[in-house]
Amino acid sequence: MEGITLNTTVNETLRRFPKAVELLNGLGLDTCCGGAEPLGEAAKAAGREPEAVLRALEAFLEGERA
Repeated sequence: MEGITLNTTVNETLRRFPKAVELLNGLGLDTCCGGAEPLGEAAKAAGREPEAVLRALEAFLEGERA
């Protein structure tokens, strides 16, 4: 998915895909103060499975392209 991995920071993800803020907020990820964290760490902090968050983000971005 265009170079987005669990090591990509929340801020970088949102810089590249601003509309993803709705998804990440909906999943409980901190998109403000925790934006410097990698997606994997932000997912864990939100009590989410990192791989599930990445899959949800991939599906969201695919839908945006359609």
